[in-house]
Amino acid sequence: MRKTYITNTPDQAGAFLVSTRAISECGGNIVRVNYNKAVDANALFMEVDATEEQHERIAAKLEEIQYLTDDPGMRQIIMIELKLPDRPGTLLPTLEVIKNHEVNIPYINSQENGTPYQNFKMGLLVENTTEIKDLLDDLSKICEVRVLNYDATDRLLDSTVFYVTFANEMRELFGLSQDQTNAVLTDASRVMQTLDRRDESPREAFDHIRRYAQLVHDSKGEGFAAQVTKRELADHLMLYAIQPPVGGNFYVLEYYGALLFVDCGMGCYEEELTALLEGIFDDFARRPKSVIITSPDVSSAGLLRIFDTIYLNRTCYSNFVNENRGKPSYRERVALDAPYIALVKIISGYETPQLGRCAVMGGRSGDDPIELVGSMRFGDWTFNVLEGAGGHARGEAVITCPELAIAFTGAMVASDDNLTEGQREVMELQPYLMTTVDVKPELLEECRAQLARDLAGYTLYPVRGAVID
Repeated sequence: MRKTYITNTPDQAGAFLVSTRAISECGGNIVRVNYNKAVDANALFMEVDATEEQHERIAAKLEEIQYLTDDPGMRQIIMIELKLPDRPGTLLPTLEVIKNHEVNIPYINSQENGTPYQNFKMGLLVENTTEIKDLLDDLSKICEVRVLNYDATDRLLDSTVFYVTFANEMRELFGLSQDQTNAVLTDASRVMQTLDRRDESPREAFDHIRRYAQLVHDSKGEGFAAQVTKRELADHLMLYAIQPPVGGNFYVLEYYGALLFVDCGMGCYEEELTALLEGIFDDFARRPKSVIITSPDVSSAGLLRIFDTIYLNRTCYSNFVNENRGKPSYRERVALDAPYIALVKIISGYETPQLGRCAVMGGRSGDDPIELVGSMRFGDWTFNVLEGAGGHARGEAVITCPELAIAFTGAMVASDDNLTEGQREVMELQPYLMTTVDVKPELLEECRAQLARDLAGYTLYPVRGAVID
């Protein structure tokens, strides 16, 4: 492991020899040295490669010869690497940021490597960790920043390094743009602030987010394996149940070429789901396609951009209006949940739908756990929209067809049977990605009790798991 030592070296002949001998005797290998008398006549910066045990002996030896100080205000070096496009002028904005923060650069190193990018390795002289925190935040908004080596002097700097590193991991995992990475950086910082206020370690919380991101990433492309089942509900009326590897189930009704979806999965699977649907339905791109959603959550409403018409209740529509205006969604109005939900949106490829494609079917007006708020026709059948009181989430809905005795229950009734491995793991991760999966659990139980009475004898199609006959 490498560590940078800032030695308080006497300004006299042989001083560097003394520190070098001390490091060598402890088994350390000096891989970089920097000294700038104009910056500090006594500060000598040495980057040393050694084992953890050897570093402990080196620090003790340098302190013994009084080349280190116990002064809590002692400066340190933080090593960073900037990944910049290999073209003229790309380094200038980063240097301007560093200059504006009045941070000295004891050394800098770069060399072209045959790729479209150059990696600039810098040592930043840290005197004020608050300033370095702000500097890292600003640099990360310009380009990818990797923190290579540092000695944290306080929790603030340690936290900053943690969430900057996390943002870079998300950038590389999903090929995020700089704007998307900036959003991850902001939300990760908000998660860190929440954890700091609770005096909680960030490792577990960020590990859960990382695991969710990895699941999504690994189930794209060649890793995408959706389960598809098919039922004939009536003459020329077919129902396809599609269970993606991660995210919620969705369903497709087909009648003489027209397609009605109930929910639509996550936006990050657009390419994979489009290929799947083109394999099921001839001339899929040209067919009239509409969708009715059971909630505005990312797992149910992430792919709304592919539809001609989006049927929804008034609460869901209001949620999308807020998002289009840059206001928080209903889920994000819970302060503790907000940064987690924002990160999940980025990871899942969520996009707020265009309001011009939305067809509002009605909204709640009473106090019953479940209310009929609207209906629509598809082929020869009527589909009713029943809106819940918000036990699981505001805008929750169940879609029923009494003539066919079927109901699409969304998350209000779920099955734990026949889950994909990814769905099961996401289900286990959900409590850690937000403070609560169900907004009002007791109210949700009232809704489920009413549905159990009203839908007796129905076949239920849930947001996850197997069909409930």
